[in-house]
Amino acid sequence: MFAQTPNRGVVSIAGSKKGQVVNRCLGFIVEKEGFVLTNYDNLTSQPDGRLLEKFEVTSGVKRYDAEIIGVEPTINMGILKLETEETFTPVVCAVKRDIAPGLLLQAVSFEGGSLKSIDGQVTALNTKLCYQHSLGSTMFRAKITIPAASLGGPVFYADTGEVAALFTGYKPEVEPGHAEDTSETHLLPINLCFNIYESLKTKRSLKSPWTGFSVRPLNEQEKPLFPTAKKHHGGVAIEAVWENSPAQKLGIRVGDILVQFSYNRILSVADFQKWLYMYGVGHPVKLIILRNGIEYLMTDYVIEERPQWAKPM
Repeated sequence: MFAQTPNRGVVSIAGSKKGQVVNRCLGFIVEKEGFVLTNYDNLTSQPDGRLLEKFEVTSGVKRYDAEIIGVEPTINMGILKLETEETFTPVVCAVKRDIAPGLLLQAVSFEGGSLKSIDGQVTALNTKLCYQHSLGSTMFRAKITIPAASLGGPVFYADTGEVAALFTGYKPEVEPGHAEDTSETHLLPINLCFNIYESLKTKRSLKSPWTGFSVRPLNEQEKPLFPTAKKHHGGVAIEAVWENSPAQKLGIRVGDILVQFSYNRILSVADFQKWLYMYGVGHPVKLIILRNGIEYLMTDYVIEERPQWAKPM
């Protein structure tokens, strides 16, 4: 059984184009003002990938028009706002809870016009915090079968009813020698969604910004480098750099440490993601890098939109 009412905060979304409903999916209310978190793909028409013209959201027995506030195509996340002055009871999102194998989960599905629960269990953790280079590594896996009609819906912790993840329908590309376990589902951790949620909402971003590198937390060998003489107290290490990317052209290397993003000190992966989206595509920024623990490098960069060829796997 759900620790909270199954349909509390969960909504149904119908997206239309030229008066015809094109896509249907789920979402969930994350703020009392009627902000809804869902997946990006079902806010678009295929195959052109353009955002749909109109959205109708059903919450309980009521229906509301909704507008797009922001999207992140790379991780398949979108934010809608219900066009009403009503206040709502949002879901509670477990943004600070650690995921662990064996934890019980519950997803939702529409059956016969009502929401019903689907039971599951966490089987494997995400191995990275930054999805810029590897989308699959930032998702955790669960033994749970969620129907396609539930795309954009929440996956709850069964014990508390808090949201653990967003179901985006992600499946890794087939690789030679790797057999994907079809009984497992990849789920986007809710804390990763909220690393960029406020920035997307504030910026009303509709594009994926990128720098051409991914980052990771500092390891035990790097932490003693701080604080520095310039009073930086931490940073994030460059984990990967794309070939022919902006980062490579700027001379950024794997192992460099990003300590500042324009005027903002960077202490965590979440900090990097927040400010990347807060500035957004087209905005000039200054990247301040620590190299070899002693040498400071400063470089100017105008944030670009992620090209299709650089989409993370």
